[in-house]
Amino acid sequence: MRVLIVGASGNVGGHTVDHALKAGHHVFAAARSPGDVEGDDARLEKVEVDVLKPETLAAAVQEMDAVILTFGAPLNSDTILHIPELCAKGTRNVITAMRGAGVERLICMTAIGAGDSEGHGRFIFRNVIEPVLLGRIMEDRTRQEEIVRASDLNEWVIIRPTELSDREEQPIRVIEDVEAEDDPTTIARADVGRFLVSQLDDRTYHRKTILITN
Repeated sequence: MRVLIVGASGNVGGHTVDHALKAGHHVFAAARSPGDVEGDDARLEKVEVDVLKPETLAAAVQEMDAVILTFGAPLNSDTILHIPELCAKGTRNVITAMRGAGVERLICMTAIGAGDSEGHGRFIFRNVIEPVLLGRIMEDRTRQEEIVRASDLNEWVIIRPTELSDREEQPIRVIEDVEAEDDPTTIARADVGRFLVSQLDDRTYHRKTILITN
């Protein structure tokens, strides 16, 4: 499968690239600075893409079978201040490019705290980190999810990881009803990448929004 991974130079994006290659896919790793994408494989192509520049996306999505979104503004970045709707605007541009190229499969990573997952997660996350630090980011992530759901793409899934860690891979739990889960904990970045790639061939969560945790 030919897969475009947008945000491939990030921590989750890098793991997603690795797992996609291990799964045998032809990976197009898209980033504003493709030189920052690690890896050297015959099935890996590094592509310069800026989600806020539609012309770069229009070229990148041509002949793709699926698109995986892993991009976002780092918490300590002034991008949050200057482009408060980075994820929403970028995702809208990606979907427009996909429509133009006839690409139907979108796997979109957002985050716990978006939409109806607000107020969930570990105690410190839901009572300190989310309300104090992540308000603007979660507004953007929520709007990003709304844009995906409102699109006319035939195939999409929205995946909300819990808080991210750098520990070794572990079993992944999928939560479809966030209200039924008392305390989602954390998840390894490598596990997020592994799960995103698994959704290329798995239609279990077709047109659903799910939470993943370890």
